[in-house]
Amino acid sequence: MPSPPPRTAPGSRVVPGAPNARDLAGLRADAGLRVRPGLMYRGAGAAMGPLTGHARLRVVVDLRDGRETAGGEPPPDVAVLSRPLVADRSAIKGGGPPQPSHYLAYYRQLARPAAPIAAELVGLLAEPDRLPLLVCCSAGKDRTSVVCALALRAIGVRTADLARDHALTGRLFRRDPAATRTLPWARGLAPSELAARTATPGGVLRALLSGLEHEHGSVRRLLMDHGLRPDTVRRARHVLLGDPRTAADGDPPRTDSDRS
Repeated sequence: MPSPPPRTAPGSRVVPGAPNARDLAGLRADAGLRVRPGLMYRGAGAAMGPLTGHARLRVVVDLRDGRETAGGEPPPDVAVLSRPLVADRSAIKGGGPPQPSHYLAYYRQLARPAAPIAAELVGLLAEPDRLPLLVCCSAGKDRTSVVCALALRAIGVRTADLARDHALTGRLFRRDPAATRTLPWARGLAPSELAARTATPGGVLRALLSGLEHEHGSVRRLLMDHGLRPDTVRRARHVLLGDPRTAADGDPPRTDSDRS
């Protein structure tokens, strides 16, 4: 019998044939809103081609550096925004398999350089003619999760749903190890090391977001320090979440205390 599909975060839609890729539709936000289908995808860089045919992508936010993208040609008619996200990886590259605490240290290193990219991503989500879009890195795992989580949390998506979606990556890699082995970074790894390096405990992302909200008051305020504007948040909420309250004056609805 074929293996059952992995359990997704609420509403997430796995895209067959595209490594570690899914539509983030259905992730829950405040006020009973959900991410609308067919607008925002995440995945490994190798998912770019398959997703272009599946979703008719218009924009790709590519977090890989030049060494990771060397030799690859983007699909025609897709605007690829190269936004290399680089941080010290020694926390997860030290001796032995990386532990959740190692990943949390790495994600905290990523958060500062990721903030302006996430602020730009909210701006893209506010423009319907730039959608659908894909956020990707080599595996669609760590850098992708951090940037997507910062952008989506800033517009009100629940921390719990972001953590569950992060955990989905590990399940997708475990479900299809043959496809995982086609990714350059996975070749040559022993099975135990591959399992450790594809794990994505949801609690790590939850801890990252909780720490940032304690330090900055909210993820939205962090991104506002990097150029995000309240009117951009309102427009992104309208486009991505269907929020009708975009014409209201003042700041967008507060979601700082929404940890559920």
